[in-house]
Amino acid sequence: MAASDMNDLTDKRLGEFHLLRRLGSGGMAEVFLAEQTSLQRYVAVKVMKPSLMAHSGQDMLQRFKQEAMMAAGLNHPNIVQVYTIGQEDGLHYIAQEFVQGKDLATIIKERGNPDLASAFHVMKQVAAALKASGQAGIVHRDIKPENILVTKKGEVKVADFGLAQLGESGTEKDGVTMGTPLYMSPEQVSGRELDPRSDVYSFGVTCYQLLCGETPFRGTTPVQIAMQHLKNPPPSLKKKNPALPDIVCRVVHRMMAKRRTLRYQSAEEVLEDIKKLIVAQKQGRSLDLVRLPRLEELEKLAEEERQKQLKLTGSLPPELVEDGLELSPGAPVNQTSVMASRWAESQAVNTDLEEAEVVEAEPVAVAVADDDDDIPPRKPRPADNAAIDLTPAVDVTFQLLIFFMVTASFSMQKAFDVPPAKKTDGISTQIQVDPEESSAAVKVLVEADNTMFVDETKKATSYREILDLLKAEKNLSADTTDVELELHPDSTHEARVMVIDAAAQAGFTRVKNKIVEN
Repeated sequence: MAASDMNDLTDKRLGEFHLLRRLGSGGMAEVFLAEQTSLQRYVAVKVMKPSLMAHSGQDMLQRFKQEAMMAAGLNHPNIVQVYTIGQEDGLHYIAQEFVQGKDLATIIKERGNPDLASAFHVMKQVAAALKASGQAGIVHRDIKPENILVTKKGEVKVADFGLAQLGESGTEKDGVTMGTPLYMSPEQVSGRELDPRSDVYSFGVTCYQLLCGETPFRGTTPVQIAMQHLKNPPPSLKKKNPALPDIVCRVVHRMMAKRRTLRYQSAEEVLEDIKKLIVAQKQGRSLDLVRLPRLEELEKLAEEERQKQLKLTGSLPPELVEDGLELSPGAPVNQTSVMASRWAESQAVNTDLEEAEVVEAEPVAVAVADDDDDIPPRKPRPADNAAIDLTPAVDVTFQLLIFFMVTASFSMQKAFDVPPAKKTDGISTQIQVDPEESSAAVKVLVEADNTMFVDETKKATSYREILDLLKAEKNLSADTTDVELELHPDSTHEARVMVIDAAAQAGFTRVKNKIVEN
């Protein structure tokens, strides 16, 4: 199917999904409102553009599938739910939750900064979503207002796991960093291995924008913006919005600490402190009188590290400089800035635009279903007299912003090649990835080196081997529909996808997966 045919998909059926109308378009996919005929509910269906297959082949297809696989394993009220992934007539698609609402970037643009109570409401729910993804070992890698969706009821949902990775595995080509420069963590900019603390940094930048209306760093090119995340302290949030309590500014700046060890170590830690501030606000107490022991501990560690560096070298590296910081009663703020600037000049990474290649993708498309959107009437279910509320949602399609960084040290990440599952009827087998317990299931363990074991004794190292083992288990017990997948924290996301795909082809309908420490 040619790319131009994408506009002719209205009224087409992809499996059990009847496409009703086009919602939006992005660099990777077209998004359609659809009815899932088997359950008589509305869903958002993202259809991958056929032109991408001709241009990038399996690389783009793998990333397209990756979003579904990542989000499908996360069952959380603050994460947009993915239902299934499929293929028909050469079209690859993802069916996911459809909701009416707007993304946070649009809300900030239209309404300005929210009051503190509303900001806390958003921050709490995003932190809860990142807690769930972090505990599953998933790094989103593209947390930003455009990927935070707010429904008519005030529910907040994190969307677009198109750039996500499991644990510290990576799928980029060597020398390429994925993300959105305005919100990227320093370790993401420099190409180092990532963990959930990277999402904490991006969340901090998002909170900064939510509370003052602008991002901490700006520039005319992605490289210029990205380098500021490496070298420059963010401007004082308190100066940007003097009405904010000091402690709120301290929490946000601590989330944006350039050195990971001096940052909140998880979204769970952020969530706990936000909850304490919310309770104090509801009780009418001064927020600046609230004690946050974790925040105080991190600030103490940061100060000790600064004093150590000053004693050793007489200057501070950029990651230890904080806007408005006074080193001691006799050390003014501008002295700190001068010392950091000199250190940065001596250690500067080459940012000459003639040597740094910047490749920008098409802008992300936001398929917004506003309150006044014309939603086609749905066929009523038998004996169903109550109107069914359509949960508000916004579908944000992929944004792939890729740029090449020339740095003194750049970690190389290699992709793990996963053979695609063969299709027998033109439609990919649907499988539910469920974090809940199942009573009777085939157990699959993925070790740190991606070696797979079925029921602890049967070993597999390739897609074909794990598929054959799962087919054999299914033949032994046709009534067994579940697979319990246990993942070592060091295993790759691609190994997880391999097992889920093989389970679908073997006839299993649900995969319960979790990260386990051995």
